[in-house]
Amino acid sequence: MLDSTIKKMKFDDVISAVGDFGAYQRRIYFLICLVSVPVAFQTLVSVFTLSIPEHRCAIPELDNDTYASQGPWHADLINQSIPWLSQKNMYSQCEVFVKDVTQRDWSNMTTKCDKWVYSKEIFTSTFVTELNLVCDDLIYKTYANMALMAGLLGGSLTWGSLSDRFGRKKVFMLSVVGQFSCSLSTGFVHWYLPFIILRFFTTFCDVGMVMTSFIIGVELVGPTKRKFAGIVVNFFWCLGLILMTGVSYGIRTWNHLQIALSCPTILLLSYSVFLPESPRWLINAGRVKEAAAIVRRLAKENGVTVSEKILSLQEVKLESNGEKIWHIFIDRTLLFRCLAIFINWCVASVVFYGLSLNIGNLTGNLYLNFFLFALVEVAAYFVCLVFLDSFGRRRLQCCSMLLGGVACLLSLFPVMYGGEGETWLTVALSMIGKFGASAAFAVIYFYTVELFPTVIRNSGLGLSSVMARIGGILAPYIADLGHVISGDMAVVLPLLIFGGASIIAGLLALLLPETANQTLPDTLKDAKNLGKQSQPKNKSEEMNMMEDTDDQRDVHILMAAVNENKKFTE
Repeated sequence: MLDSTIKKMKFDDVISAVGDFGAYQRRIYFLICLVSVPVAFQTLVSVFTLSIPEHRCAIPELDNDTYASQGPWHADLINQSIPWLSQKNMYSQCEVFVKDVTQRDWSNMTTKCDKWVYSKEIFTSTFVTELNLVCDDLIYKTYANMALMAGLLGGSLTWGSLSDRFGRKKVFMLSVVGQFSCSLSTGFVHWYLPFIILRFFTTFCDVGMVMTSFIIGVELVGPTKRKFAGIVVNFFWCLGLILMTGVSYGIRTWNHLQIALSCPTILLLSYSVFLPESPRWLINAGRVKEAAAIVRRLAKENGVTVSEKILSLQEVKLESNGEKIWHIFIDRTLLFRCLAIFINWCVASVVFYGLSLNIGNLTGNLYLNFFLFALVEVAAYFVCLVFLDSFGRRRLQCCSMLLGGVACLLSLFPVMYGGEGETWLTVALSMIGKFGASAAFAVIYFYTVELFPTVIRNSGLGLSSVMARIGGILAPYIADLGHVISGDMAVVLPLLIFGGASIIAGLLALLLPETANQTLPDTLKDAKNLGKQSQPKNKSEEMNMMEDTDDQRDVHILMAAVNENKKFTE
């Protein structure tokens, strides 16, 4: 009985036997969660380093001009040389009056200015102010953010295949070295092209750090704890954002801030000692003895005693990649589901990153807004952790997208019809939109894993991630629309786009089958039949293990793990 059971077991069965989430896994998982902190730094540091402070054209022929008034004479000179824009209630940022050389006075004709002065109230300097990326050159700020998102896309397409070929740990360490080198170097460049190249490779390596370390952690965690492992890591992302708020508040010069936020990554080099290779990858690579050594250590530190046949891993079989991803596009039902999943990934990414990058356009204190946005994310992930099973994936995904979409659309009213006292309402609605986008981003990950069948699950998740990165590339363009249009619509238009897209994606999620408390589909046929019948999981085999002999106990553990595996294994 024992031999026949072990011959059929998967690696998840081994993990369930030695402990789903024991002391060893908790320690490794904590180290992996810490990786999200420096990744959060480098992904959203551009909110501060690429921020555009209040500014205006510099007074021609005045070398020591400043944004702050130097006295009545300075204010008079500003009024004479810089057009006042009554609709925006500000001096022109792109034009100055032309001086009449014959009369030595300012005429009513205007021309584009080539010098600017910036407010020092919030920032001493940003990369934008250093290179004067305003007016006609404002698009280069958008390109810089696009390069950041393009790096995420490139990393999503690259690191997964590299980690499958060369191992998770090697690729992780390579991406750590790359991210540290590129992010630190960014703080020393003062030219546009090397800046965006370094930003591209910084986020390119960010993906490698997160993806490979997360895979190591998840592949060491048992099936029953994967939901917990997948959600909790997001709280450390939020911790990174909160820490970055404090650091950026104290360091107001962009390159000093960039250097300060790059230094913590060097601590991750110690992971070459503490982080193990993924035993799943080792087995696939034919390095079973090395994998068995990790499993033995896991069992020892978890205080679990199992048979030698389990520890040796000689009978373990992993899932194969039978069918190909393009087979899902042949069936009409599966094709529609696939499109609905991709749209939800893309829109969740657009809204999540768009609202994050749009913080600088909102009224109020930038640092306080950024801090509150981080707390909103914490609340969103907590809600997902509590309600993901009881409320269901489909309804939670739909409600999250609809909540975020409606909040963004409602921002129209306080901006268009409210006064100065209602500006806080726009910020509050933006935060509700961020809450919805954050929750939707967390839910769609699990939903995708459970909707795609085992034979193409990794490929499906990879394609979904690519769609998210495409959405991330679009996000800076939408967020920066506020800089190219005037009036109240400068604040409202990005939020309207985010809101409309969220509502459409949320309604599409209702057409997907529910996967909570259902077994994971293994084949395309299983995936097509999702939602057509109830498939409750069975836990009855776990009752009387304490009184069994060692071999009988192993059998009961494996049988329970197999039943659990029907729902959770990837």
